[in-house]
Amino acid sequence: MKLPGCRAIGLACVLALAAPCEAIVFLDTSDPTHNTTTPGDNSGWQYEGEFGYFLGVPIAPYYFITAKHFGGAVGEPLNFHGDPYTTIGFQDVAGTDLRVWEVQHTKPFPTYAPVSSGASDIGAAASVFGRGAQRGDAFLLSGVLKGWVPGTSNYLKRWGKNVVSLAIPNTALGDFLQCDFDNPGMNDECHLSVGDSGGGLFVLENGLWRLAGVNYAVDGPFRVPPAGTPFNAALFDCGGLEYQDETSWIAVPDGDQNIGSSFYCSRISSSLAWLTIHVGPEVNSLAPESFAAWEKLYFTPAEMGNPMISGNLADPDGDGISNLLEFSLNLDPTFNELAIMTSGTGLRGLPVARLETNGSERLTIEFARRTIGSGAALVYIPEFSSDLSDWQAVGTEAVTGINSRWERVKITDSITTNESTKRFVRLRVVRSE
Repeated sequence: MKLPGCRAIGLACVLALAAPCEAIVFLDTSDPTHNTTTPGDNSGWQYEGEFGYFLGVPIAPYYFITAKHFGGAVGEPLNFHGDPYTTIGFQDVAGTDLRVWEVQHTKPFPTYAPVSSGASDIGAAASVFGRGAQRGDAFLLSGVLKGWVPGTSNYLKRWGKNVVSLAIPNTALGDFLQCDFDNPGMNDECHLSVGDSGGGLFVLENGLWRLAGVNYAVDGPFRVPPAGTPFNAALFDCGGLEYQDETSWIAVPDGDQNIGSSFYCSRISSSLAWLTIHVGPEVNSLAPESFAAWEKLYFTPAEMGNPMISGNLADPDGDGISNLLEFSLNLDPTFNELAIMTSGTGLRGLPVARLETNGSERLTIEFARRTIGSGAALVYIPEFSSDLSDWQAVGTEAVTGINSRWERVKITDSITTNESTKRFVRLRVVRSE
């Protein structure tokens, strides 16, 4: 359950007062180092840049988007994986808390985040990003844990998960997506608090993680009735408390079912028409993505200059998969993971090889492939062999389109197998640029 009509308070902190700013709060842990490195699933972490004490997300070659309410100054850079992009101006998306910053045209972003159409927002399991923090002290009511008050911040980027429960249209600041702090919740269930402004909320749509919202506000303040001191907190159960709406304090019944507080993100899809006009048509298409552009989503300029870290055959995360294969198979080169693609539905991972029977037994290999039009400049070469020496590119190809950047490919061996015939398969990938 959620609070009906609770007042939302903004996530920006008053930096002039040097007050500590708290951020992503987790249901299951208070570990300050939890989720301060990539989740490894390409769910948006790679698109988040640091803008002052907050975050921003590139959405076009010379533009990034963030929250308006925390401000910012022309000339302030977006630090994108250690590479600064200097701002030269901004535009506010009319009737929203969204602000689009423009960077110097001498230095475009190497690639940028795809944005959500809105079709898959509601009910989506979302990835949420903020500037990292500790969970504060427990808040108890009559000895019962209800949640946590704000803690201190180290301004580290963190990620969490939540489900988009509702779309809230036609507010004074545009449309919002709502996520509820549930207990029990999903793995890495999170809430937001001060300092998370500008971070992105990403949902999986049409085979890609897309920017669906920008962090704006949370429910609150709360108080203990009848007239306790108002406070802010990440609460998974508001029962027995009062919350403030626009005009009065509303009591929340304390029952057996938890009534959680929520956070809110400015909805991107509601502003797509504005963004198309004022930013450009790029916001409605996928950026071409070469190997060099993709590397800049994961490596700093210093790392890019070290072929032992960013080279084709380098393996900086130590999982046995080279950077070129990580790029080719939609993996994260900074996350140690031997993921194997799920046959029939997978979007990423090492190829899956199977012996299939359809009248006769034949070996198959299935993998995700970057499309010819994606700008990847790759050639995928699946090969079969009977002796691990003589490899031949034989077989029948079946292709399932995922989006303009990715497709799923299945190759069926042209030679059948039996008790006396052994068959092997491998995938080679080479750059054609």
